[in-house]
Amino acid sequence: MAVRAFVRPTLRVIRMISELHRAGYQRVRFMPYEAPAAFRVGIGPASLFSQRNGIELCGSGDRREIHYSSASERSCFGWTDAEADNVRRLAKKFEARFPEICRAGRGRDWAYAGWLCELLGVLEQTPGALPLVLDEYTYSPDRLSAVPFRLYIENDYSDHDIADAFPLPPPVLE
Repeated sequence: MAVRAFVRPTLRVIRMISELHRAGYQRVRFMPYEAPAAFRVGIGPASLFSQRNGIELCGSGDRREIHYSSASERSCFGWTDAEADNVRRLAKKFEARFPEICRAGRGRDWAYAGWLCELLGVLEQTPGALPLVLDEYTYSPDRLSAVPFRLYIENDYSDHDIADAFPLPPPVLE
C-alpha cells in the first residue's frame, strides 16, 4: 500500500517541530488541516492556540505564525535550499528564518512535547495517516474531543477517516 506523495514531506514538518522542542522551543505548536488542493500545517507559539482544545491556531495572520503547504513538497515554506535537509537541519533553518516564532515559543512544556512525541510514534505505525483538525467540509475545531486521523493512500482519493482518534494535546500553559 503506497501512501500519497504529500504525506512524507508533511510528516517531516511535524517531526521538525519535535526537533524544535529538543532545542528548547517546547512552546511551539502546530495545527494540521486541509485547504483546497493542499494539506497544511500551521505553526506558531502556544499563545496563538486555543485554550479550549490546544490544537486550533487562532492567530489569524499574526506575524508569529507560518503555514506549511504540501503544495511546496520538500521545499518547506518555499525554501529551495531545504529539499534534501534532514529534520535537524530543517529545524535550524526554521530557527534562523522565523526567529519571532522561536522567541515566542521558547520555554518548557513537557506535557505538549510528550504528546507530540507519542503522536509521531502512532503516525509512524500507521503509514499514510495524518492528523486532521479541520478540512473544507467536515471538522469543526470548536467541537473536537480528540484529534482525528485521515488515511491518504495512493490511487484512493476517498480519504478514509480512521476510527481511532488521538487525545487532544494538553491545554496551553500561561
